[in-house]
Amino acid sequence: MDTKSFSIRLPLNAPAIIIDAELFIPVIDQKIEKTVSIKTKALIDTGANSSCISERLANACRLRPISAMKMISAHGMSIAQIYEVSVKLPNEILFESVPVVEVSGSKSFDVIIGMDILSKGDFVYSSNEETACFSMRIPSAKELIDFSKRPL
Repeated sequence: MDTKSFSIRLPLNAPAIIIDAELFIPVIDQKIEKTVSIKTKALIDTGANSSCISERLANACRLRPISAMKMISAHGMSIAQIYEVSVKLPNEILFESVPVVEVSGSKSFDVIIGMDILSKGDFVYSSNEETACFSMRIPSAKELIDFSKRPL
């Protein structure tokens, strides 16, 4: 697999890391199965085990659930639908057939990139006095990044 990477710079006080993403969604139109591309915004969330899609976008795309699961969030426990989509991050980093869990969503983004995707590579969040940078590479370099073991 070719190594690919992307970085996003944001103000140090930015409330979240939100990136451009593209979803490839299977649809059936007049009994013909095809794939539709949807450009959207995605939140990078290291606290999410699974990647997610907003209920609004799932309904707008008429996604068909492949299963369901119990989900525990800050709002309590609920049953969430699971769909399958392909996710493209910046610089053509593509993850095919990703199960995504339906969540209520946000005005700022319709997709959450969780650890199921983030753990496929290496990523780092670093900052100086004014700017922060989130950077990711796929595949992982295999060597663990441990700042405490490297000279500064």
